[in-house]
Amino acid sequence: RRLVRLAVLEELRASYGIKVKSGSCLAAAKQPGAAAAEGKIFGISFHALPQSLVPEYGYIPSFLVETCEYLEEHVHTEGLFRKSGSLVRLKALKSQLDQGEHCLTAALPCDVAGLLKQFFRELPEPILPPHLQEGLFKAQQLGNEKKTATVLLSCLMADRTIEALRYFFNFLRTVSLRSKENRMDSSNLAVIFAPNLLHSNENEKMSASTEKK
Repeated sequence: RRLVRLAVLEELRASYGIKVKSGSCLAAAKQPGAAAAEGKIFGISFHALPQSLVPEYGYIPSFLVETCEYLEEHVHTEGLFRKSGSLVRLKALKSQLDQGEHCLTAALPCDVAGLLKQFFRELPEPILPPHLQEGLFKAQQLGNEKKTATVLLSCLMADRTIEALRYFFNFLRTVSLRSKENRMDSSNLAVIFAPNLLHSNENEKMSASTEKK
């Protein structure tokens, strides 16, 4: 696996001018997830969360699976992810979920959508690894080569991260395919989720230059 990473790093540097420090990739790959408090979901290391096996994807955090499946049933909801849920209800739902209660089925779609955004935002480390974010930005500027460069960068992520991203992005595609009803096309979804997937460790507001990228 180390040799593959080194080969990918060299290809990114030589062919696309994207430099990623090999040490940061290897450290990120070996970094163990913090142990999760029993039942707790929010603010817990992504790899320490309870997992569910999803055919064709692999092991995905159970909370992510449950929220996406619920929202798929309400994918026609206008303004899904854009309309803010009730802060009072969100706080109550978050508390119930962290105590191990199954309360999503009785919740409103926009509240569950808000919980999903909060889940990504409160991860100790953003799901898109910080040491790869600059490379991902540069890859998007490569025109016809951006897809190949992005795939190479994805090879430097942990397997569980890639599995979860494939699952989540496929869910977002499902949402966008119903954009005539929910008003959430891929561009709107990108604007909404970028600050949650690319947040800083200090939860600082995304800078204007980063948001543009």
